Amino acid sequence: MSRLAELPPLLLGLVILVLAQMAGLGLAALLGLPVPGVVIGLVLLVAAGAVRPTAVLTRRAEPAAAPLLKHLQLLFIPPGVGIVVELETVAQNALPVALAVGGSFAITLVAVGLLLQALLRRQDRRRDDADGPGGSGGPGGGGGPRAADGPGRSRA
Repeated sequence: MSRLAELPPLLLGLVILVLAQMAGLGLAALLGLPVPGVVIGLVLLVAAGAVRPTAVLTRRAEPAAAPLLKHLQLLFIPPGVGIVVELETVAQNALPVALAVGGSFAITLVAVGLLLQALLRRQDRRRDDADGPGGSGGPGGGGGPRAADGPGRSRA
């Protein structure tokens, strides 16, 4: 890794991104997965960033990723051209495409809403546990919207 560390940050970031892409392509081909290898490579890179010993990879890839993200709209041009070229085929399959897009949007919206509710409940429970049985919980005295529960009511 010492030779890689000597590379300019942008070039090192590009090397990491390309290696992640190639690893994803290799896994997709090896396992015969129906997911694009680029997506698998991105998931591998995110997983490597989540694990503490390999989190340095994502920090090293950032100098190359930031300009790509800055100009992300340019990456949508080739698929847009493909849709225009195949407009007749898209028009013939408009209902399935609309159902797929609308359905995936609705499922994602519901999933994110449920996840947000679960995370907020978890945050409230942690805050309640930190307050302890006395309820003061440190600076601020634990007042806020739940203070109106009254003395005989539980916070469940």
